[in-house]
Amino acid sequence: MTTNATELGISPSTLSTLARRLGLPLPRVGHWMKKTVGKEQPTPEYPVDASLDEDLYDLAAPPKRRLTRLRQGKEAVVPDAAHIVPDNEPGEGSAPRVEKGELVPVGNQPEEHRKIAGTRSAIQKNRSPDRTSIGGRGKFRLLVASASGERACAILDRLVSAVETNGWLIEGGEQGYAVVADGETIGFMIEEKLDRVPHVVTAAELKEKAEYDRKCALADRGIGHRPWRAPVIPEHDHVPNGELILKFDHDYAMGGIRRSFSDGKRQRLEDLVPSIVVSLERCAAAIRARREEQERWKREWAEKEERRKDLERQVRVEGYRIKFLQRQIERKREIDGLADLISGWEANDVADPGFCELLEFARLYREWLAAKIAPSAIAERIAELKLMDDNVYIYDEKRLD
Repeated sequence: MTTNATELGISPSTLSTLARRLGLPLPRVGHWMKKTVGKEQPTPEYPVDASLDEDLYDLAAPPKRRLTRLRQGKEAVVPDAAHIVPDNEPGEGSAPRVEKGELVPVGNQPEEHRKIAGTRSAIQKNRSPDRTSIGGRGKFRLLVASASGERACAILDRLVSAVETNGWLIEGGEQGYAVVADGETIGFMIEEKLDRVPHVVTAAELKEKAEYDRKCALADRGIGHRPWRAPVIPEHDHVPNGELILKFDHDYAMGGIRRSFSDGKRQRLEDLVPSIVVSLERCAAAIRARREEQERWKREWAEKEERRKDLERQVRVEGYRIKFLQRQIERKREIDGLADLISGWEANDVADPGFCELLEFARLYREWLAAKIAPSAIAERIAELKLMDDNVYIYDEKRLD
């Protein structure tokens, strides 16, 4: 159904709806998987009504004709269906024939999760047979063709139900919805695989190649110029094959936990939802453990950095104090030296006016130095420089003189 719908340019649901209206049997769930291992059911006989081949059926997207959903216990009226064959008995596996206006019970039919509506709407707008990227606020992240969109939405519906059953949340972001498992946000996306097939040359490519050859031939004759690049016709194409793969966002904090689930020969992605939920729980635990380890490492690094800065500050402040004391010692040595010098000069009776004037200057200079190292002057200088503060910073060490 998926392959035929792609060739006809419609969705698989439209084609299957028409087949059910005509009473044509369709493959049951798991048919192709069973066929791979040789356990498929026998092919049912198709209706032999020749009148089915005499009519034409519109394959365009018909208006939605769904049963009106009422409250539980009520009944709904089936609207008139344009393509119901009144005299044909339904084949094996087909839906029962319903007459116009007949009352049928609605029952408890499961409804799709409301958060998938935006994703389904984006898929329905896509008419390209190639893969299309879907995501953003209010949508799940997909990279699938329109033919696989219905199945992707069904998988998402089953996954969201399993996630909410575990008490987790589905929260939206800039890129799309993500699972919040045990307080940890884990993003994911569903992607459709590609098959490598031989490329079929199109008429447009042949026309482009012929135009290139024509321009090259004219250029060889001196007319015009040769194109700088030849058209490239690929040898292979990559086309969607209908197989889906679910990937968690790449995160090294997850360790060796499985982060991708895909269709296989003996498994389908729908059946792997329980395993996906288990992996989500393990990934959340691994991310939490990794985050706690990083927080512990940051705390240890901050403590080491604080100790380093404290030691650096202590060395700097002690350096200021040592230099200040060294300057006072130098002044004391100057005072002692001046005292010896002045006493020696005073012992000699020299009447030279210049000598007497220098001697008087030496006495004044000694008194000035003695005043500089007096306890009261030192206390005033310490207060001015804030020398005994633990966080003092003196931008110019000349102030210590």
